[in-house]
Amino acid sequence: MDFPQYAANEVDAEFYDATALTSNPAFWAYHLCGLVSESPGWFGVPEAEFRRLRDEQLFNPLRWPVLRIPLAGGHEIVIVYETYELIPAEEYEYAVQYWLRIAGQEPPHILGAAEMEGAYGGIRWPELVKAAAPAGTGGIQQPSARLLALLPILTDADIPQSEFLPMVSAALREQGATAPEAQTQALLTDRQYGEDATWSVDAEGIWTCDTWPNSRLRTHSHNPRPAAVSRALAP
Repeated sequence: MDFPQYAANEVDAEFYDATALTSNPAFWAYHLCGLVSESPGWFGVPEAEFRRLRDEQLFNPLRWPVLRIPLAGGHEIVIVYETYELIPAEEYEYAVQYWLRIAGQEPPHILGAAEMEGAYGGIRWPELVKAAAPAGTGGIQQPSARLLALLPILTDADIPQSEFLPMVSAALREQGATAPEAQTQALLTDRQYGEDATWSVDAEGIWTCDTWPNSRLRTHSHNPRPAAVSRALAP
């Protein structure tokens, strides 16, 4: 897999297709654990299995897992599990970066990140719903997996509960959650970190927000990135 944005920063890790991990309940237990503290137990995964997947597969400074979510129009969202070895050795810094690759454009646009300190940037609920629908080829095609993969960067303060509750509970159930309805309510109301962004839309339908990292950060009026990202993700 080719990621010029990392090559420019002299990242030596091998990138590999981690789509197969999304069939493992332990993956979802970890992927959602920054949203609510109880999530490691949501999928009936033993603590040892949870830790083994985290330490051996998700956060390895030499091999970085990559998830692809193809979108309509040839665009795709790319999720990269990053691990940087710090000084002194044997200490690491972890992050999950969400990139948007727009067809025919380089470099990719940053959508958001989930780090040890919190989740930042993000997408709106209507954009997530559209992105959850299968599109393109390869990568993650299962709608429930696509939805849950993007959930950590949902920073929309105006989420319609009548849509969120049934959609997310169905996705959790399909991926093996033990109490999907109660767990969905927790995801809606009990997030442990991250904060909702303030979103604004202009007369041309271009959405911008106020949280970093996000290529739609409300900055200079001549910044072309919010328009490109909004059009690629438009519901």
